[in-house]
Amino acid sequence: MAEPLNFAVIPTNGRACFKDCLLAIEPQVDEVIVVESGCEPGKVAWVEHPWIQDPDLNISKWWNRGLEMAELLAKGAGAPQWNVAILNDDTIVPTGWMSAVTAAMRQESAAAACSGGTAVPHQTIHREPGPVGLMTRMKGFAFTLAGEKGIRANEQLRWYFSDDHVDWMARKLGGMVVIPGYNVEHLYPNGQVTPEMHQIIAEDGAAFTAYWGGMRPW
Repeated sequence: MAEPLNFAVIPTNGRACFKDCLLAIEPQVDEVIVVESGCEPGKVAWVEHPWIQDPDLNISKWWNRGLEMAELLAKGAGAPQWNVAILNDDTIVPTGWMSAVTAAMRQESAAAACSGGTAVPHQTIHREPGPVGLMTRMKGFAFTLAGEKGIRANEQLRWYFSDDHVDWMARKLGGMVVIPGYNVEHLYPNGQVTPEMHQIIAEDGAAFTAYWGGMRPW
């Protein structure tokens, strides 16, 4: 069987850090899909990759738009399997990250994977939804999905808990793997949280808890 195609989805509002994020992942994938999320019109038009405009403040929606385009491109190329990296625009992945993370995901027949850097001493896989230790939760700023499994984010979760929902869905569809090493540089954790988002975060927490029968990730 041919190797799966590799895609990356990067939502961005045009921050300067986006260029470094893009340069780091470009050599590791077959195609990058950029979701232009509410920045000045045309600010990322210089990017020589497919890009989508979606101004709504909803990271789950941005991810889904990118995942849908990756699926169209993969199926158009006749690929039975494809890997999709979901990256924040302020992350810089190290060389070899995509191949290392997706190799572990495929070897475990898992649906999602990420790297844990030096904080994770050995490979770990979670196959059941539910809270786990912070170090082995899926890293929402940089993770991969097995595209053909059809995982989508819950668009009720507009900011926080969006990655936790994807993590738990992946566990139900085969598992979520965390590999040691391959530290991802995350430049501005929570750097875009505004007063408006604090209200959204509270609503997201309630929606997540209702969906998962009272469970929370932390």
